[in-house]
Amino acid sequence: MTKIIYYIKIILFIIYLVCMFLLIDKVLTINILGTIHFILSIIYSILVILSILSKKEIFINTLSYNMLNIGLYIYTFVMSYMAFISTKLDIINNKIYYRNNFILLIFMLVLNIFATLYLNKEERKK
Repeated sequence: MTKIIYYIKIILFIIYLVCMFLLIDKVLTINILGTIHFILSIIYSILVILSILSKKEIFINTLSYNMLNIGLYIYTFVMSYMAFISTKLDIINNKIYYRNNFILLIFMLVLNIFATLYLNKEERKK
């Protein structure tokens, strides 16, 4: 079961990268929060790619870590959906909407970065 969730995480990570690429213009309209989010997304993506390439068992078998990542991806997908599919112009062009969501995404990214670094440290102890 944990391997299935791990592979789902990998598939969703690829889609996440595409969504982040599509959201670049929205990210840059939020000024400093957008820049922070973009930098954290790059750091997070590098860490996830390194964790996937390392093939360490702790990243595969830790269900809470994989579910936290999946939650981040789904949240990003919903934001992408609202930005590009929705015809509600008041949401698409509303900076407050994006500011609040990017604050939540920044918090989630920081948690994921620390979780990745912690799990990597735990794997080294074994």
